[in-house]
Amino acid sequence: MGSRDTRERPDVAVVAAARDGDRQAAEQLVGDCLPLVYNIVGRALHGHGDVDDVVQETMVRVLDGLPGLERPDRFRSWLVAITVRQIRDRWRAGRTWLTSDPLEDPGAGEAQPDFADLAILRLALSGQRREAVEATRWLEDEEREVLALWWMESAGELTRGELSAACGLTPSHAAVRVQRVKERLETARAVVRAVTASPRCPDLAPVLGSWDGRPSGLWRKRLARHVRDCPRCLRSASDLIPAEGLLAGLALVPVPIGLVGLVLARTSVAGSAGAGAGAGIRTAARGGRTTARGGRSTARGGRTTARASRTARTTGRLAAKPVTAAAATAVTLAVAGAAWYAATGSHEPGTRHAAAAALSPGTSSEQPSARTPTSRTATPTPTPTPPRTHAPAPKAASVTAAEPRLAGRHALRSVDRPGDYASQSDRLGILGPVGATSSEAARQAATFTFVPGLADPHCYSLKDAAGRYVRHYAFRIRLDTDDASALFRKDATFCPRAGSTPGSVSLESYNYPGRYLRHRDDLQLWLDPAQDTAAYRASRSFVLVAPWS
Repeated sequence: MGSRDTRERPDVAVVAAARDGDRQAAEQLVGDCLPLVYNIVGRALHGHGDVDDVVQETMVRVLDGLPGLERPDRFRSWLVAITVRQIRDRWRAGRTWLTSDPLEDPGAGEAQPDFADLAILRLALSGQRREAVEATRWLEDEEREVLALWWMESAGELTRGELSAACGLTPSHAAVRVQRVKERLETARAVVRAVTASPRCPDLAPVLGSWDGRPSGLWRKRLARHVRDCPRCLRSASDLIPAEGLLAGLALVPVPIGLVGLVLARTSVAGSAGAGAGAGIRTAARGGRTTARGGRSTARGGRTTARASRTARTTGRLAAKPVTAAAATAVTLAVAGAAWYAATGSHEPGTRHAAAAALSPGTSSEQPSARTPTSRTATPTPTPTPPRTHAPAPKAASVTAAEPRLAGRHALRSVDRPGDYASQSDRLGILGPVGATSSEAARQAATFTFVPGLADPHCYSLKDAAGRYVRHYAFRIRLDTDDASALFRKDATFCPRAGSTPGSVSLESYNYPGRYLRHRDDLQLWLDPAQDTAAYRASRSFVLVAPWS
C-alpha cells in the first residue's frame, strides 16, 4: 500500500516551539502524540501490563530529545522510531514476559483485558471489524511490531515512509514484511470465522479436540490447514472484506485517563527539572542552524550535550517529589483529558459507573443508570415466583423495590407480544411462542437461570439448561460456553432496568451501556441502542414468569 493522507498531525510550528522551550507547546505536543504512541505500543505488546511503562518512557525520551531535532517537519517519523526502539528495548530486557499469557497475573484477583478487548469495548466494534481485531490474537509475538505500524498506516495515522523509517527498513523490504503480516491476519480472520461459526463445522471437532481455547500462532497454522481444504469453512469466509478496507479511518483506542495523567505529570516534572540545561542546548541548536557545515557540527555538539543532560534530568525527576507548578499544570490537563476521554464514548466500567444517571421507577429515560448499591436497591425489579404447574400462560412475578434480586429460574415473556418468550434456536436468541402444549425442548429453550453477573455480581448472567450463557457477539444475542476470557464475562453480563410497563424488566448490556436486549421485527434477539419510542421500549421489556421447564 502506498502512502496516504494522514489525519491531523502536530503542527510544525508547535514542534519547533516545544523544541525551543515553550511549555504550552510541549504539553500540546504530548497530548497530540500520546494516542498514536499508546496504540502502537499496546498492539505491539498485545496489551501486556508493561504497556503503560513503555508509553511513559517513550514520551519522556521524546521530550528529552527534542532540543536535538533538526527537522521539525520530520517529527512524526522520529517519534515513531523512538517508540519502536522502546518496544524492542523492552523485548530485549525481558523477552520471557511476553511468552506468558498477558491475561494471567497470579497476584491479581481478576483477569485483565488484552489490547483486542480494549479495542472492541472502547470503539464499540462489531461485525467484521470486531473479527479483524480478534484475529490479531492469533499472530506471533514477533509479528506484532509490524502489525501495529501497518494498522496505523491503514487507519490513516502513518505513511509508508514513516513505517519504513520506524522499522529501519528500505521501502521494498518494509512492503514485504507488511504483506506477510497482512496474509497471516487474513488467515487468522478465516480461522476466527470458522471457530465462532454457529453451528460449527463438524469436521473441525477432531482438530479442536486438544485446543485449550487460547488463540496462538501455532493453532492458527493448524486450523488454517483445515479451513483451506474445507468447502464449508471457505464459504463461511467468502464475504470477508480486505482488512485495510475495514481499518481505513478507524478511530484510535482512547488512552486510559490514568495514563494520561501519569504521562502529563511525568513529562511536566521532567521538563521543569531540566529547564536550565535544556535552555543551553536549545541555544546551541539554534546557533548550529545558522550556517551549513559549521552549523551541523555545532548541532552534533548540542546533541552530545543533550545526551549528557539526560542523566541530570533523570536525577532531577527522582528528586522532584514536592508538587511543582508544572505538576499542577499536569493535573489540570489530566482533568481536561478525562473530559476528552469521556467524549470518545469509552465503555470502561469506571467511567460508566461515574457518568451514568440512576433510572427512577416509572421514568422513560433511555440513559444508562448508575451501577451503585444505592441505585440497585432503588431500581424496581421483579422477584422470582416458585415453580408451579403451567396454565396456558404463567402468572407474572410481582415487582417491588424492596426485593430487587432476580436470582433463580425464569421465563421471559415479551411485553408487546404476550404469547412469545425469549428463547433460542441453534444457539441464537429468538422470540418464540411457548405454551402448555409445547414440546419439552421448546419449554426448556425458553427457561433461563439468573446467576450473579460474570463481570459484576450486582448484575446478572443468564444460563440455559446446558450451562451455556446468554451473551452478545457482534450485537447478536446467542448462547455460548464460557471461554473464561474477560471479554466473554462482560458480553454475558446484563443489568436489570425498569421496563416499559409496571412489573416488567429490561436487560441492559454491562459493557455497552445504553444498549438493551430486545427483539426486532423478525423476532431475532439483538443488543440494540436505546431509542426514545414507545415501540422500542416495549420491544426491550419482559415480564419474568415461572420457568417453563
